[in-house]
Amino acid sequence: MKTKFNSFKSFALMVMAVFVLSSCEKDQDVVTPLSASGEQAAKGAYWEDDKAFDKEMQQVINSMMKMMNQMEMTCDPDIDFANMMIMHHEMGIKMADIELKYGHEPEALELAVKTKEGNQASKERLQAFLASHPTPEPLSKEECKMFMMEMREDMMAMMRCMRSVKDTPDPDVDFAQLMICHHEGALAMSNTELKWGDDEMALEEAEIIIEEQSQEIIELAAFLNEHGVPTHKGKNL
Repeated sequence: MKTKFNSFKSFALMVMAVFVLSSCEKDQDVVTPLSASGEQAAKGAYWEDDKAFDKEMQQVINSMMKMMNQMEMTCDPDIDFANMMIMHHEMGIKMADIELKYGHEPEALELAVKTKEGNQASKERLQAFLASHPTPEPLSKEECKMFMMEMREDMMAMMRCMRSVKDTPDPDVDFAQLMICHHEGALAMSNTELKWGDDEMALEEAEIIIEEQSQEIIELAAFLNEHGVPTHKGKNL
């Protein structure tokens, strides 16, 4: 079973590699309205929306990472996975809401709705799991140490990915790139759950997350390949 779902992750990462290569060949300037001022045109058609998007997105990312870092671990992989993934889903929902508020491209808006609905449904299933499993069954001290190190590295890898995203004047592009990083974090945490967990309900949810969010990574990368990546701003988010 783990081999099957690890293959989803490998396929998604392969798609990302294709995106990186093709985006190098397909960089394009942002289209600006004919009536825009010279300064506005230089910054992009959606400059004001992008400024607000960047600010709100950074607040959400920082807030959620702080909460996840402060979460008290039980050393029960299934319970810790569920609690961390609920926070992770909440971040995804808020990120999607920001895209729906400031985005413009229909395809990106559809992807935001899809990821919001998927994260909400998974969050509710995980909450039901926690309600039915109130008592932790901790790993041994050594196993707990290894599990916590792996889960923390999963989160840190997601943050490094998000920090490496180059800011653009296009909120739809920024959303797609950040959401790919977000989903890659979910894949990593789900694979850690498959390695350490033993509860059937939690393991099944990890498999669902891997399948659904691997597919969404493919769709987000396809949007970026089709839409192109503006090159005006260049600073990291």
